[in-house]
Amino acid sequence: MARHERRQFSSKQRLKVGLAITGIVVLASVTWLATRVLVVKTDLETSQELVSQLQTDLESGDFTAMSATSKQLEQKSSSAANGTHDLTWRIAEFVPIAGANLTAVRYVAESIDDIVREVAAPAVSVASNLDLDARDPETGGFDLAPLEEAKTIVASAQTVFADSLDKLGRIEDGSTVGPVQSAVEKIEDVLVPANETAIQAAPLITMANTALGQDRARNYVLAFQNNAESTALGGSAASFSVLTADRGNVAITDQASSADFLNRNPVDVAVDQSAIDLYSSYLVTHSNTSTSRPDFPTAGQIISAYFQRDRDMAVDGVISVDPLALSYMLNATGPITLSTGDVLSSDNAVRLLLNEVYFRWDSYEEPELVDAFFSEAASAILTKVLTGDFNFAEMATAVSKGVNQGSIMAWFADPTEQALLDTSRLQGSLPKDNADETVMGVFYRDTSASKIDYYLKTATKTITDICSVPDSPTFTTSTKLTSDLTDNQQDDLPDYVKSNTLGDAFRTEVFVYGPVGATLVSATVDVEGESTEINSSAVDLGRPVAKFTVYLEPGDTSTVTASFQGGPGDYGRLEVRGTPMINKTDKTVERGDCQ
Repeated sequence: MARHERRQFSSKQRLKVGLAITGIVVLASVTWLATRVLVVKTDLETSQELVSQLQTDLESGDFTAMSATSKQLEQKSSSAANGTHDLTWRIAEFVPIAGANLTAVRYVAESIDDIVREVAAPAVSVASNLDLDARDPETGGFDLAPLEEAKTIVASAQTVFADSLDKLGRIEDGSTVGPVQSAVEKIEDVLVPANETAIQAAPLITMANTALGQDRARNYVLAFQNNAESTALGGSAASFSVLTADRGNVAITDQASSADFLNRNPVDVAVDQSAIDLYSSYLVTHSNTSTSRPDFPTAGQIISAYFQRDRDMAVDGVISVDPLALSYMLNATGPITLSTGDVLSSDNAVRLLLNEVYFRWDSYEEPELVDAFFSEAASAILTKVLTGDFNFAEMATAVSKGVNQGSIMAWFADPTEQALLDTSRLQGSLPKDNADETVMGVFYRDTSASKIDYYLKTATKTITDICSVPDSPTFTTSTKLTSDLTDNQQDDLPDYVKSNTLGDAFRTEVFVYGPVGATLVSATVDVEGESTEINSSAVDLGRPVAKFTVYLEPGDTSTVTASFQGGPGDYGRLEVRGTPMINKTDKTVERGDCQ
C-alpha cells in the first residue's frame, strides 16, 4: 500500500469513532458546565455576603467601606452573570428538569448584576462622594448636583426592579430544586420592599430640588408641635419659623408664635363640615389647634392662611416637626449648647422642651421666655442640620423614624408638588382606600387647656376577622388611657401645666377612625375613669368616626371600644395609626386566623 494511501473505515468503525468523539464532547461539555455552575454558585454566595456587608456599612455610615464593598460586589455579580451567558449553559437550559434550574439561576444572577451595576454601585458612588459642607461656587448654597444624580438612579432603579421581578415571576415554583428556589425567594424578599422604596423616593427626590429653590426663592413655615398638649397630628402648634430657600441657600428668615395671629377670627379655608362637627370651629379660628384633624393637608392650608392674612406672607409650604423628631435628630448632630447654658441632647430634649421648661418660667407671666426657649432649641438643631454637621446615616434613620410615626410632615401649596407626596407618610394623611393597606386611626386631643400629656399613657388593641370573613370583616379597637400622675405631682404642677378649666381633672377627646367605607356598629365605655362620654359619631375623610370624651384625675384609667363593619372589597394589611404621643402608644393587632 502506498505511503499516502487513504485508509478506509467500515461503517461500524465510523460509528464507533463518532460515538467516541460525541462522548468526549458531551463529557467535556458536562465537565465545563459543572465547572461553570460551581463558579456561578460561589460568586452568587459571595455576592449575597457582600450585599449584607454593604447594608452593614450603610447602617454604620462608613462610606469608605461602602465604596470598597461595592467594588467587590460589582466584580462578583458580574462574574456570576457572565458565567450563565456561556453557550454551553444556554444550550443546557433546554434539558428537561435541569434546564429549568439553570434558567432560574441565570435569572437570579442577572437580576443581582443589574441591581448592582445600575442601582447599588451608582448610589454608593453618590453617597460616598457626598459632601454636605460643599457649596455651589456660583450660588453659595447647597450643591444640588447630587440630587440630579439621585433622580437618575431612582428612575433606573424602578425599571431594573420591575424587570427583575417580572423575570423572577416567570419561574415556576415546582420546577426548581430547594436551594435554587431559596435563592429566588431571597432576592424577591429584597426586591419587593426595594421597589416600593424606589417608587416612594422618586417623587420626593424630584421635589427636593424644587423645594430647595432651584428655580426661584421659596418660603416655608416650619411648625413646631407641642405633644404635651395633644392634637390628632401631634400637639398644639404654638411656635413657627420661616425658612427661605433660594438656589440651595436655606436660612431662617422669620419667627412667630401663635400669639402673633388674630385668633378667634376664622381664616378663609374650605374645610369639610364633618371636620368642624368633630373638632369645632377652633380648627379654623385658632392657629395652635389647626393640627386637630388627622389630615396634615388641612393643617397646612390653615397655617398658610394665617401667615397670608396676618403677616402678609405667601407660603409655598408648611413643614411640621415635633420634639420627638428633634430628639432623634440630636442622635445625628450630637448635643447642642443653648444660650441659657442648657445642653440639649437626644436624652433630655423631650423632657426639657415639653415639661421642665414650664417649671422654669411661668408661661402665663412670661410667655415670651418659654416661646423663645422653644424657638431657640428648634432653630439650633435646624441650623446644625443646614450646615451639614451631622452623621449622615444617623440622620437618615432619624428622619425616617420621624416620618413613619407622624412626627415629620409636609404640605405644599402647589397642587402638582403636593401630588408628589401622594401615598407617602410624609403627607400626613390617611389612605383613600383599603386596597394596599387597611388603615385605622386612634387620635387624641387635649381640651383642658393644659400641658398634661407628658403624664398620659395610651394603649390600643385591635381585633379583626379580615382574613376569615374578607367580604364582610369586622374591626374592633379598644383604647386605654391612663393618667400616670400622682396626687403629690399634681399639687406641684405649674399652673400652665394644670387644667385651665377643670380643676384636678383633665379632658381628652378620643377619635377612632374606621376603615374607608366601613360603618360604625357600636361605641362603648368599658372603664369609665373619672367620667367618660360617648359623643355623636360622624363620617370624616371617607371614614366612620367614633368620638369619646375622657375625664381623668391623677392615677385614673379609662377604656373605650369602637366596632366597625366593613363592606365587600379589597383589604390590604391592617395597620393602626395614631397621634405621636410622648409616651409611645402600645399597639396590639390581632388578625384572627391569618397565616
